[in-house]
Amino acid sequence: MHLSTLPRAVRTLASLGAAALVATACESSSPEDLDPFTLNFAAVYQGNAVGCGSVLSNLGAGGTVSVELSDLRFYVSNLKFYNEAGDEVPVELASNDFQYNSDDGDVALIDLTSTTGGACGGAGLSAPEGTARTNTVITGQSVPGEVHSISFDVGVPQHLMKTILATHTDADAPSPLAEMHWSWAYAYRHFVLNFTMADGGTPGEGYVHVGSTGCGGDGTRAMTDRETCDLINTPTVHYDHFHMTDTVAVDVGAMLANLDFQVEQTMGGPLVPGVATHSMPMQPDTPIVFANFGLDAMTGVASAATNAVFVVQ
Repeated sequence: MHLSTLPRAVRTLASLGAAALVATACESSSPEDLDPFTLNFAAVYQGNAVGCGSVLSNLGAGGTVSVELSDLRFYVSNLKFYNEAGDEVPVELASNDFQYNSDDGDVALIDLTSTTGGACGGAGLSAPEGTARTNTVITGQSVPGEVHSISFDVGVPQHLMKTILATHTDADAPSPLAEMHWSWAYAYRHFVLNFTMADGGTPGEGYVHVGSTGCGGDGTRAMTDRETCDLINTPTVHYDHFHMTDTVAVDVGAMLANLDFQVEQTMGGPLVPGVATHSMPMQPDTPIVFANFGLDAMTGVASAATNAVFVVQ
């Protein structure tokens, strides 16, 4: 299905990055001044909407690779709106199963895939992990008519991550923070894309997991000995000339650009069709995927100006 109802052409989200905590109403604005807003998200490939059941063809250097999505989820935090003069517009996120608000920070989970059959149902993957529920929007209160620019981070804020990990297990963390826990790293993944693939008829699997690493801990809980992880790895997004009728889209083709779609079957073993990055700089796919997200794989520093994955339609 083409996003014909979303009239603006795809443009790369670029400019200066976002920082600080999630935007809240400024002192000059009162709650009665704010109106409801809905910020829409989608996944696209070559300008067309994609999701469960979509087959993405002509990938790889020779155009022989095809991909079918299985799981596509990511966190959004530090959401900020700006007016035409560049001043912040007040933002208050609603509280629901996909949006968590606290004094330590706010975060929303976007989930663009379900478990409705095919790769989304787990077929062809050795480690499927998708969820049945989906969420394609962030909602709250703002002044939608004044919004001219947008910025946000893709991930869980470090202070919120530390607080949740200190007071909850991954199972009893408040929704939606129970869904993307990185068990082996005792932290949270910021972005997950799992997919099946084929290269010239040979099947393979893909796992793109972007998250904080070097989070320390006492062996059971991360960040007990530090305020932030060593490599934060939180992509940032900023886009000017944005309107609330626009849709923020994940360009899957841009995310997978420049990959060779080959991974080692075992450590030091033969190459087989696949993609694998768990945010470890030594993994061959990590620097390539991170560059597409505007991330430095060695430092974890993010640049919105070079983030090609998030676009606007």
